Amino acid sequence: MSTQSRIGLEVHNENLPLKAPFRISGYTFHNSPVTLVTLRDGSVEGRGEAAGVYYLNDTTDRMLAAIEAHRDAIERGLTREDLRSLLPPGGARNALDCALWELESRRARMPVWQLAGVETPRPLLTTFTVSANEPAAMVEVARSYAGARAIKLKLTGDLAADIERVHRVRAARPEVWLGVDANQGYKRDTLDRLLPELKKARVSLLEQPCQRG
Repeated sequence: MSTQSRIGLEVHNENLPLKAPFRISGYTFHNSPVTLVTLRDGSVEGRGEAAGVYYLNDTTDRMLAAIEAHRDAIERGLTREDLRSLLPPGGARNALDCALWELESRRARMPVWQLAGVETPRPLLTTFTVSANEPAAMVEVARSYAGARAIKLKLTGDLAADIERVHRVRAARPEVWLGVDANQGYKRDTLDRLLPELKKARVSLLEQPCQRG
């Protein structure tokens, strides 16, 4: 623990509405529940947030409770190193870790990448994600991402529909890097039938195809 003056901690939950439902395999999101953390040291503050993982039951209520359970340790000057032994990997630790990084960065008047000792950041290619929907609707969304150089499609585990989704989006956007995320929607036998179609459509990434564990 640090010997500095006590740190101010604010933590609360918010439920952020989405403009449209976001569908993945087996789940539809209508909003984005998040836990928000602010740490204050005088006039300096650091902020962090986490959304948790729904299939691990890492809910905002659980994250908030985990942080509140360690309020005294946090306010006494918890460091990023202390945090690793205080909380297990998950949303609560992530939100606090982000807030601690920003607090340290602002104290030192130094960007986080310099504090971390990494090379000067360079622009990275990021993906625009298309929610699972009828193939024609996914094509329209993919076309609307006119400036996107990389697109990721959410699949549902319905083999025939997923194959159509992939091929139709590829036909509409032949120039982009294309990835797919099945969100654990496949079993091995159907996955073996999907893979050749992904190759034909020049899909570069298949994310989380089968159930974890």
